[in-house]
Amino acid sequence: KTPQRPLSEYLPDLQRAGFHALEIWQYHVSTLDARGLTNLSTHLDACALKPVAMGAYPFLHLDGPEGDEAMVHLGRTVAYAAHLQSEIFKIFPGRVASHQLDAAARARSVEHIRLLAQQLAERSMLLTLETHANTLCDTEESTLQLLDELSPCKNVGLCFQPYTEGDTDAAIRMYDALRPHIRHVHLQNRLRDDGSVTLLEEGNWLDYRRLLPHIRDSGFDGPLCLEFTADMATPNTPNADPSRVLENAARDRDFTLEVWSSQS
Repeated sequence: KTPQRPLSEYLPDLQRAGFHALEIWQYHVSTLDARGLTNLSTHLDACALKPVAMGAYPFLHLDGPEGDEAMVHLGRTVAYAAHLQSEIFKIFPGRVASHQLDAAARARSVEHIRLLAQQLAERSMLLTLETHANTLCDTEESTLQLLDELSPCKNVGLCFQPYTEGDTDAAIRMYDALRPHIRHVHLQNRLRDDGSVTLLEEGNWLDYRRLLPHIRDSGFDGPLCLEFTADMATPNTPNADPSRVLENAARDRDFTLEVWSSQS
């Protein structure tokens, strides 16, 4: 998640691999000062890479000074996204499982998201809430409740992360239930035996030969993001070969495009 080198150093390789857009996470920019942010923007332009989305992972339930500090940090990431001209600001809707939040903590979380949506609306940016374990979008019921609570915010949608492990049918059912709100989709696949990330076409966590055509046939036309790919760097493998990671990302991209364009 956190690059071992500045993100700007990877951009020429991304361009050479044939990528034209990327999703940037807060971990990629959170340590940058104004000069570093300007430098990143310059490198993105030079490589003709569009930062379609910025991802953030806020603690939304906190109260008092801790809550204020968390929102200041979140506001700083919004400013980074605006500087880089991202179209989408994607968040984990909190960092606590929905069933573990009491009514007061949930109300605070929802209010913080409302305030964030307002900031983003003023910048003509879309806010997407990622469906993910241990967040307010960790079940279909909680996700739909949250969307109802945020219904006055017209710039709020979902980033669909199919985390129904090993059950493509369940992923499709959840996608269908949430489809009217989905603006952004994350793609990753894993091996059931050990949970390791692998190529989309080789994993058995989900069957993307079924899921991708279903998403396409639903009329979805938003960004598909290759969230993780095989042989990526992790805290245990910080020196992973970037060229191998990019090669696998290109294979995932080509597989996605091939399946997307195939006949139903």
